[in-house]
Amino acid sequence: MRKVISVFLFLATACACGGQLGVSSESNLRNFSIAIPEGWRELNSPEYLMITREGAFSQYILVQQRRVDKPFKHTEKKLNKYMLPQQVSEVIMDEIRSDSRVLNFHLSEYVRTRINKYNGFRIVYTYKEKGGLNFLTIFYGFLEGDWFYCLRYSVEVKKYTDEDIETFEKVLNSFKIAGTPSA
Repeated sequence: MRKVISVFLFLATACACGGQLGVSSESNLRNFSIAIPEGWRELNSPEYLMITREGAFSQYILVQQRRVDKPFKHTEKKLNKYMLPQQVSEVIMDEIRSDSRVLNFHLSEYVRTRINKYNGFRIVYTYKEKGGLNFLTIFYGFLEGDWFYCLRYSVEVKKYTDEDIETFEKVLNSFKIAGTPSA
């Protein structure tokens, strides 16, 4: 979450540069792929995959992998590959809550779930960012070996639509892990 908020200015430039519409995305730097919905475009970053329809300031889908042993910026809590989904979600929520740019964090749902064949969790929360925008986020996460994967949909609350949630669910269902990721 902290990366997304901190790169808004970068994303504004990236949005102006365009991107691919309605295709599959695979990168040599990542070991996952998703189907990018028609009308959505990819914003390039080596650290994560972000797609948007209207621009990152309104809504986006972010897919990220990170090494389990990589420290977080805002919490001292750590992940390990033996954690249960609830334990992983607690670390992630502490990271989000500890970010000074995230205001009024409110968790509205936590459930254990499967992301394709992987045991994970789903959290739904709202927050206000320092710029004053209110966001709703649907966040899926899971551990696989030495990696943590997350897929999230964030939307400015006043722009929330059921149609975009359905689109996110399709992206989530298209998610696949391929070979060994880059370190």
